Amino acid sequence: MFVYKSGEHHWKISKKKVEQLNDLIEDFGFKSFIYEPGNEFITDQSSCITTIKYLDGESKEINHYYGHVLIDDSLTAFEKKIDRIIGTKKHVNPRLYIYQVEEKNSESLIRCIVISASEKEAIDLVEKECNRQEVLEWQVQKIGIATDDYYGPAILMKNI
Repeated sequence: MFVYKSGEHHWKISKKKVEQLNDLIEDFGFKSFIYEPGNEFITDQSSCITTIKYLDGESKEINHYYGHVLIDDSLTAFEKKIDRIIGTKKHVNPRLYIYQVEEKNSESLIRCIVISASEKEAIDLVEKECNRQEVLEWQVQKIGIATDDYYGPAILMKNI
């Protein structure tokens, strides 16, 4: 619920990144790692579920609740390394920009301020909001970087 785009998404990673992941999994010792959370915990935290399927058909899953107080922080470090290798951040929490999107004609009947990850996404959002049949041409200007947490693209102001 608290991600930029909800649902299931797929992307490809390079062979080099797959090799980096394999090395990381081996060096960490994921197959033999025992997740032993303490009795103390903080409520309302997120979780990270890591599932590894091995070539021999075996698989292992660790459901790491971030609210558990752990003495050993190596699992968290391992998860962050996986995120860096596969580039999860750009799919879960991308850098967001503030765009001014307006109709290209001289009268500028439509003008919106939009928070989104890309110019194309900003235009798509405005077109969806306009709900017009004719194809419109847009003038888009990036006017800033969103510093607050947004969980999806949003129109902040509109003149439609």
